[in-house]
Amino acid sequence: MSAIDIPAIRGTIGKLTYYTATFTFKQIADRVKPANEELHTSKPLREHLQRALTDNHKSITEYILTQKEHFFNALVLAVYDGDPTWNELEFEFNDIRYHSMGFLHLTGKERIFPVDGQHRVEGIKSALIENPKLQDETISVIFIGHHDTREGKEKTRRIFSTLNRYAKPVSPGDIIALDEDDVVAISTRELLENCPLFMNDNVNMDKKNSKGLADNDEKSFASLIILYETNKIIYTYYKSNYDHQGKIYNSKKIEELLKYRPQQQEIDDFYSYLLNFWDIFIEKIPGVKHYVDICNDKKAASAYRNKDNGGLLYFRSIGLPRLIKAIFETQLRLGLKLEEVIEYFSQVEMCISKEPWINIMWDIKTQTMVMKYKSIIFHMLIFLIKKELLTPKEYDTLIKNFALANDYEINEANQKLVNIHSIL
Repeated sequence: MSAIDIPAIRGTIGKLTYYTATFTFKQIADRVKPANEELHTSKPLREHLQRALTDNHKSITEYILTQKEHFFNALVLAVYDGDPTWNELEFEFNDIRYHSMGFLHLTGKERIFPVDGQHRVEGIKSALIENPKLQDETISVIFIGHHDTREGKEKTRRIFSTLNRYAKPVSPGDIIALDEDDVVAISTRELLENCPLFMNDNVNMDKKNSKGLADNDEKSFASLIILYETNKIIYTYYKSNYDHQGKIYNSKKIEELLKYRPQQQEIDDFYSYLLNFWDIFIEKIPGVKHYVDICNDKKAASAYRNKDNGGLLYFRSIGLPRLIKAIFETQLRLGLKLEEVIEYFSQVEMCISKEPWINIMWDIKTQTMVMKYKSIIFHMLIFLIKKELLTPKEYDTLIKNFALANDYEINEANQKLVNIHSIL
């Protein structure tokens, strides 16, 4: 490996001196090797660490190859051996002398391994194999010194664990607010600006990025996270219908699709579809239009979400996404127009302090939400439209959980459900 001089800026933090520079993708591939014995002498620990570090690099490779505007934060690279040297440049600007800039001389004999950015390194290497034209792209790197001693390994391990333990991941709410690739995030932001159900602070932007709403929130229709998850359900059925002949994509496929920004026309088409759905929802579903009309009132949601009678299912965080999924699944199974299906659901009992939601969603005695049986809300909603829409397995699961929630025998639970008339 030939010697190189890399323009860099020297800095210090605590007792550590580091150097900030850039490496080309080719330099990453040629000079940066996986961390093997550098962090552990134990072979099992080395193998465990290496497996953990490389599991995720394929998605990064795909990101580099398919996303033209790919970008990464800096790699932290540990350097030892080879006698790297720092050649300082001194210069003056506006009567201030600077000593932090210079060139880091690498002889080519150094051993360099990633302390932070292991997946990015492997992803870059794999992408370069598939597309060598990427070799001149650059990524920011931070060089730190490493000593191949017991004390040196301990120091580097501490840096490694600190970077991974204390690095705060981007919150779900921030991703929704900023992501320019995820079509659902993009469309959700548009709804906040243009759909009356979600404008005027009707969506809670809780700093904790929680799905639920606080007990004292009498204003919001839903939280930002729940709105996004609900829109993702709509996208799943929309995308499956257009690309997959109605065969529903699994969650893994949807997550893959949302990693990459589609063509603008596709974004516009989905947003139009989404906006049309919510417009119909506002007009057809009881209470929603009234909520929109009075949403400037700080207690606009109090009639529909409260401790007295629990309120309406779709004003609850566990209810809204399951209702939306039930609407689209019912449309798929019946083959009707979306507007017709929403009309049917407008006739379903949605007050959670009434049958069949008592003990499924609402505890009358304690006047609190029941979370234990939320998994059957989806099937119960479909059942309320038409029992025959459920498969035998789905209906069996519904009966068992309905019996469990209400302390019924199976036969009694079945009779209770039979007595609950479907819309169709």
